[in-house]
Amino acid sequence: MLTTILVGSSASGKSTHAKTLNHVICSTDKYVEEQANTLGISYDNSFNMSQSTGVFKRFTKYFYDDIEYCIKNNINFVIDRTNLDSEIRRSLILKLRKMAKRYGKKIIIKGVYFVIPENVIWQRLKHRKVLENKSIPSMIIREQIEKYELPTVEEGFDYLIKKP
Repeated sequence: MLTTILVGSSASGKSTHAKTLNHVICSTDKYVEEQANTLGISYDNSFNMSQSTGVFKRFTKYFYDDIEYCIKNNINFVIDRTNLDSEIRRSLILKLRKMAKRYGKKIIIKGVYFVIPENVIWQRLKHRKVLENKSIPSMIIREQIEKYELPTVEEGFDYLIKKP
């Protein structure tokens, strides 16, 4: 079974790439969007509400439940989150390998990382706001850009692919 972990800041192209893979997409965004649609509110309002009420923790549990379902059933999947920090990625990869072992499955973990010029990220965020009414505070984007560590195979990936 192939697992693809996407690595990159918001607006780097991760979700667009995930849709091209024809794999199950595991993402907390899915649950934020479902909540927004159910309540008839914007993504931004749904995200803020889920953060302030603690509901996002439940979304994270659902995210891991989706991953476990894919592993248990030998389904290829992609993890669509920022995964910016090497320690976060190491921890995630360790969880994936433990889950696979628990179910007696062989897992191959591919990392796909995005290196996008900062000005392109800002342009995409403006475009996203117009098209999807979805925004991310500039302070968060700056933090993501500063925090981003390029992934290495030493983190536990079987192999890595760089996307421009």
